[in-house]
Amino acid sequence: MMWLAYPIKEQIQITDMYSLFEVHYDNGYAFPGESHNFWECVYMIKGEACVSGNERVYNLAQGSIIFHKPLELHKFIVNGKDGADMLIFSFAAEGPLTSYLEEKVFTLSDFQKSILDSLLQFIRKQTKPTADSEGLHCSCLEPFHTIPTYSQMLSTYLQQLMLSLAETGTISSASSAPDAVTFRQAISYLNSNIHRQPSVPELARFCNVSESGLKRIFDKYAGISIHKYLLKMKVKTAAELLQQGESVSCVAEKLGFNSQSYFSRAFRRETGVMPSSLK
Repeated sequence: MMWLAYPIKEQIQITDMYSLFEVHYDNGYAFPGESHNFWECVYMIKGEACVSGNERVYNLAQGSIIFHKPLELHKFIVNGKDGADMLIFSFAAEGPLTSYLEEKVFTLSDFQKSILDSLLQFIRKQTKPTADSEGLHCSCLEPFHTIPTYSQMLSTYLQQLMLSLAETGTISSASSAPDAVTFRQAISYLNSNIHRQPSVPELARFCNVSESGLKRIFDKYAGISIHKYLLKMKVKTAAELLQQGESVSCVAEKLGFNSQSYFSRAFRRETGVMPSSLK
């Protein structure tokens, strides 16, 4: 008999974990905006939160999960009356499915929730909760050092969830609240004018809001100033251009920096590396 070999076509593979913890936050807790060069997910075990990813704003309820792609600026504010219980994890991944998960929020089915319930039961057996100033955390990466099978078990649960989302995931829509719509308009304008330095008054006029109102919206959804947000957008665009082979001097000029040296300092301050290292 001739046996045929059927190759396994991996759609996604989690290669590294950077964080994984279960946490409770009280109502009103605000996580300041951040971005990094790996994925991050927030799963709402219980409660509600307003979560932003770049220009998109979502109202997450129990059973929802958001995927933040690498270099996406993200922030959240807990607005559930009794606070929120979350599972937060960050990772690096490879495979064609990764592009599908970009800029997505899903409302999980009962089956998909059961995958994460099983994951939570598994990690709770292997870890102990610790308290800090922000709330009750359960750090779930310590067993990587002591249990040889632990990391693969974690990745198996998470990859099963992601494969299920690709097949039958229910995608949630971004918030249509007035502030959220204005925030999207502002980010769109900044993206269209990334080659220069639009002023706050100019941006406020475009969005048809006051300068103070616009600053309040950025503080609410981004956690940083408009100037700082634009700088992060420029650095993200610069990284993409540098990886495509553009020179440091050309990128600095394209993005409206006053000098190559200022661009290099700003890039290093935001990323920890010099722009020439991406060449």
